[in-house]
Amino acid sequence: MKRIADWIRENYFVLIIGILTVLYVAAPLGNTRLHNGHDFSYHLLRIENIKDGLLNGQFPVRIGPLFLNHRGYASSLFYPELFLYIPALFRLAGFTIETSYKLFALLTIAGCFTTTYLCVKGISKDKYTALTAAVIFSACQYHIANLYVRGAVGEAQAFVFFPLVVYGIYDLIYQDFRKAWVLGLGFWGLMFSHSISLVIALCTAAGICLFHFKRVVLDWRRFGKLLITAAVTLLFSIGFWLPMIEQLLSNTFWFSRPWTTVTDNAVGLVQLFGTGYYDYTYNFDTGVLLMCLPVLLLLREDKGKTGRKRIYWFLGIGLVLLYVSSRYFPWPILQPVLNNIQFPWRFYAIATLFLAIAVGLTAREKWPGRFEKETVLVVFFVMVLFGNRYFENANIDYVKIEENAFTEKDCWYSFQIVQKEWLPQKTDLSLFESDPDRPVLTDREISLPYSEEKKMGIVFDYGYGKGWCDVPLIWYKGYTAHYMDGSRVIPLPVTDEGYNGYIRVYFDESMTGGTVLVEYSGTRIQKASLAVNILAVIAGAGVWLAEKKRRHIPDE
Repeated sequence: MKRIADWIRENYFVLIIGILTVLYVAAPLGNTRLHNGHDFSYHLLRIENIKDGLLNGQFPVRIGPLFLNHRGYASSLFYPELFLYIPALFRLAGFTIETSYKLFALLTIAGCFTTTYLCVKGISKDKYTALTAAVIFSACQYHIANLYVRGAVGEAQAFVFFPLVVYGIYDLIYQDFRKAWVLGLGFWGLMFSHSISLVIALCTAAGICLFHFKRVVLDWRRFGKLLITAAVTLLFSIGFWLPMIEQLLSNTFWFSRPWTTVTDNAVGLVQLFGTGYYDYTYNFDTGVLLMCLPVLLLLREDKGKTGRKRIYWFLGIGLVLLYVSSRYFPWPILQPVLNNIQFPWRFYAIATLFLAIAVGLTAREKWPGRFEKETVLVVFFVMVLFGNRYFENANIDYVKIEENAFTEKDCWYSFQIVQKEWLPQKTDLSLFESDPDRPVLTDREISLPYSEEKKMGIVFDYGYGKGWCDVPLIWYKGYTAHYMDGSRVIPLPVTDEGYNGYIRVYFDESMTGGTVLVEYSGTRIQKASLAVNILAVIAGAGVWLAEKKRRHIPDE
């Protein structure tokens, strides 16, 4: 207890500013209703699907049972959901969907501040530099936009892990890569948070490594360690990415037909330097740009300072990333490769982080040992000032969500899948929306009654001999069907040839009176990759504990 009390005494200012920043960013969560961002209904539906999937015996949840009026949608196989198990567990504990999400959002905001502070402290070895950067990154307008305007739950989670990636890259370039695990943890977190943010971080890291080609690639010891880190990170996340690749190879999805282009969504000078609000095209944070002006002055006046090069490095990368988000970047050339980023202004997040670190380092370099607390307070005031302006312009919408909103019959929410990226291309979503009925149809045009089973399944009686049935579940690789007749249990062929992408089950002449079970059993690759992932994490934890124990053994 004494150690904790001493730490609080030494860091009381950090705690106060941290709490104030988190509470400021989380202020809209205090509303008695829930904010309603662009994609927010989809992400709430994902949480509810995890909860219902767990209740129905799925673990991990592969096919969302609530999606598309119980037709199933494989969001979990394509969109990382590891951290959404947290609000799903809150739901299982009895909290409402509103409370569960608000608690989770508060955790992500606090996580963003914490990782930024710790990582920048690792870079600068100074708590006030770290505190300055943490305030800027946590309270920046794009973070607020993701939380409350866009309803981009995955990107909000990515804010927790971007600082680890940036610290890892800095450690790779300037600190002899002594903490490779930081970079690995950052990319692992992005892998399980938001795939597009992962691509953005990979592009940023690749660009920096190419710029430092001699130091990174031609240094075989450092480059070898980087390759090992990448391999371990992939092994620790194989339970997600390998099944996703398997599904992508098994069918053609709407994902392969982009609904927008990066060229159309690149921003102009008005968005980069303006203070207004633009639907689907967001302005960068004017407050952050204004705080970069002292950085430029420092670079002009104090050319002999030893920290100038490091500040210039962060500032330069941040400005380059802003350029990447603009229409002046050659997006038409890169569009065939990187169009799935969709919106170049997604680079705002990592650009803000680099600029925030540059601002924090500048204060320390300009006034070493002086004005630390005053600088942090000024930065906090600036972020609140421009943040309030953004809150006013954004006009956050609030809704009241009933407890049964996602489970009622013919639920409207169940169709909120944004741009239907993970539907098979042969599936027309509008046909489901206009036809709530989901019968089992035979080739004889007979509708069969059925009951829904746990683990995303359907049971019905069949006795018509040779033929086929279309089962009202959207086909994804991993579905199986079995015919049960007394002591016989016969596996049945299943295809995606059914009505509007439904599962089609085929029968032979002997099947004249039995029960059919169609369920999502998963694939061998899913099961094997999950086992490898779990074993890798256990082995990694064992190595870490053994190394920690070894370091604490006193020399004889």
